[in-house]
Amino acid sequence: MTDIIDTPDLLNRTYLPAQLIDREPEQETLSNAFAADTDTRLQHVHIYGPRGTGKTHLVKQFLTTFPSTVTTCYVSGRPHDTQYKVLEQLLQQLTGERIGTGYHVSDHQRRLRNAVSLRTVIVLDEVDFLLLNDGDDLLYFLTRLENTAVITVSSNHRSLESELDGRTYSSFQPQVLTLNPYTQTQVEQILSERARRALKSQSVERAALSKIGSTTSNIAIGLSWLRVAAEKTDDTVTCDLVDEVRSTSYARYVSGLLDDFTPHHRRLYETVDLLDQNGSETFVSGTVYNAYRERCSDSGIRPLSERRISDFLTDLELLGLIEATYHYGGRDGKTREIKLVDWSGDTRSEES
Repeated sequence: MTDIIDTPDLLNRTYLPAQLIDREPEQETLSNAFAADTDTRLQHVHIYGPRGTGKTHLVKQFLTTFPSTVTTCYVSGRPHDTQYKVLEQLLQQLTGERIGTGYHVSDHQRRLRNAVSLRTVIVLDEVDFLLLNDGDDLLYFLTRLENTAVITVSSNHRSLESELDGRTYSSFQPQVLTLNPYTQTQVEQILSERARRALKSQSVERAALSKIGSTTSNIAIGLSWLRVAAEKTDDTVTCDLVDEVRSTSYARYVSGLLDDFTPHHRRLYETVDLLDQNGSETFVSGTVYNAYRERCSDSGIRPLSERRISDFLTDLELLGLIEATYHYGGRDGKTREIKLVDWSGDTRSEES
């Protein structure tokens, strides 16, 4: 670690600050949704926003505001992407006991129903990954529990109505809260506050923060960028240094996203990245699979099936690392055209 970094944890994307910058309206909306009388059924909420808009920080901080008369649970759908895994996590959080193996989903549902005694708020972050599996059944079960509210968090679906069957959505019927991308000024303000607390005084040029803020609205990318730059100098984070570590910082961000997934996810992303570097702007999923299989062969690793890799491509799409255009019909049926997302994950073009 370099001399200018005093508290490296403050530059991690998982660090939860005591105060969120420029998210007061969203905090107030959440508070109002749960300000009902204790005899009133708790409100379900769906939170949507592109990656890097502070959804997880917002909801985790909100959970700390509840009194002891309310039980809160938080589960991320990235590492826990099936109904069984989520129910297991919820039971562990509610009972404090580690759940053994060999149970059926119905066993977990029964135990969970018995474990919910107080008013309970359950957060399902990264719900998109659950919906790929049996998240529909999970949501139906959870929203039918007495004295229980469910908060879903998504980076891909502004509304879950089209993703759920009619029965589940009728039971869910959430209030929708949308987080817009941060502006350049907000990104600079957030990074400046983190730098003030994590780095030595006057070790970051304002122009460096402006460079980051003008390039990406994704705070997680911005924090990765700032930290990598700070690790590369013993003096000052300059605009030139920020330019120099641009690719390295994004690779660090991607690596963090893929930590919750398998080595084959990482190998698949590296395959897409290599195809992009070789000059292919877009390529069909079959081309990606063939290149992935060759990489596995070169490394002496047994490749996964084409169907499984197709699922993994969907995971990369939900993570915002690739874009996919679907084509239906023709001799090959449904085909998918893949494109690597621009490194910055920039959403500013959508705002202008």
